[in-house]
Amino acid sequence: MKISQIKLYRIKSGNTGEKGARFGESQYWGGGWQTGSHIANPMSIYPKYAQVRTLWMGPGQDPYAIEIFTDEGVTGCAVNYGGGYFACAVIEQHFSKFLIGQDPFNIELLWDQMYRSTMPYGLGGVTAMAMSGVDLALWDLMGKASGQPVYRLLGGQTKETIPCYVTTHPDLVSHWKNSGFLGVKIAAPWGMADGRTGLIKMQKCLEDCRSALGDAMELMVDCYLSWDIEFASRLAERARDCDVKWFEDPLQNGWAEHMNAELRTRINPIQVAIGNLEYDVKAFAAILAARACDVIQPEMQWCGGLTAVRRIAAMAKPYDVPVIPHGSGVYNYHFVQSNLNSPFAEYLSVGDGTAVRPIFEAIVGEPLPVNGHVTLGASPGFGVELNRDLLAPIDFQA
Repeated sequence: MKISQIKLYRIKSGNTGEKGARFGESQYWGGGWQTGSHIANPMSIYPKYAQVRTLWMGPGQDPYAIEIFTDEGVTGCAVNYGGGYFACAVIEQHFSKFLIGQDPFNIELLWDQMYRSTMPYGLGGVTAMAMSGVDLALWDLMGKASGQPVYRLLGGQTKETIPCYVTTHPDLVSHWKNSGFLGVKIAAPWGMADGRTGLIKMQKCLEDCRSALGDAMELMVDCYLSWDIEFASRLAERARDCDVKWFEDPLQNGWAEHMNAELRTRINPIQVAIGNLEYDVKAFAAILAARACDVIQPEMQWCGGLTAVRRIAAMAKPYDVPVIPHGSGVYNYHFVQSNLNSPFAEYLSVGDGTAVRPIFEAIVGEPLPVNGHVTLGASPGFGVELNRDLLAPIDFQA
C-alpha cells in the first residue's frame, strides 16, 4: 500500500464560529460564547483588541481538512481547527515530497521526516498544525486499513467510558450542574491587563461559580496566557475557599519550565495545567523535567498529532503527571481511551454553551458525551467521516 494523493480543503460554513482572516469561516458549531463574550487573552493588554477574540485572530486560526488516498483505495481523513491556508501550503508544497509513494504505516518515519525538514523554519505554529493534520489522517487511514478503531492500535481499551469535564463561560456554569460531567472549566474573563479591578472580579467570578456548582463538581480556570505570576498568586490566595482544581495556561508560553515551576510552588494546592500552546515535543520534556506542571495538556491538533502526544505521554508517565489533551473531539477521545495516565477528557461546549452538541461542523459521526461520559464504538479509524457539503478544495493560486 502506497500513498497516492493528498487533498486539502477549506471549511465552508454559514455559522459564526471562531474565525481567522483568510477564509473568514467558522471553526465551531454556532459561534456563541466563544466569540461573543469577553474572555481574557494574550491581546487583552491592547484595548482596541481586548473585547472579543475575532478582533485580532489571523489566518493561522482557520480550520482545514485533509484527505490521504492510497493505491489500494483506502483513505484517511482529519479536520484541524488550526493552521488554515498556511498549514495546507506547508503540506502541499513541502510535506507531500515525504508522503507520496510511501507506505502510510511507516508513520514514525514520516513524522520524523516532516519534523526534521521544518527545523530551519518551523518547530511550532502552523508547521506543527500541518504535521498534526497529516498525522491524524494517517492514523485514521491505518485504522481503516486494518479494520480497527485507532484506540485499539494504540494499546486498547483502558476504561469502559471516558469521563469528561465541560468547558464553558462563567455565565453559563449553572446549566451544567447535575449534568454527569465531573467538573466545569471556565474561560477567565479578566487577567493582569485588568489590574486590581480584574483581580476582584475574578475572585467574585470564582465564588459565584462554586456557589452555582455546589461541592460535587470540580472547578477549573482557563487563563489563556493572560495572567502573570502576581495575578495568579494573589487570586489563588483570595479564592482558597472556592476549591479550584487548576489554573490552566496562566503564563505566556515559551518560558514554561521556569516561570510555571515557580508559580506551582506559590499556588499549591491549586494545580498548574499547561501545554496547549506549546508545540515542540522537546518543550514538553523541559516542562516535565523542571516539575513545572501538575497536569500536562498537549493540543493534539497543534503539537504534531497523535504521534507527538504519544511521545509526550511516554515522557509524562515516569513523573506521574496525568496527560489531559487540550481541546475536545474524537481524536482526543481515542487517545484518552487507550492511555492509563489519562483519567478523563475535555468536552468543549459550543453555541450558546448550555447543551451537548457536536463541536465540528466538518465531521460526521462525532461521539458526544452522555451523562458526562463518552463511549467509543468499534468503527475503524477514528469512526468519523468528512461532511463534504462543507468542504471546498483549496486554490493555491488564489
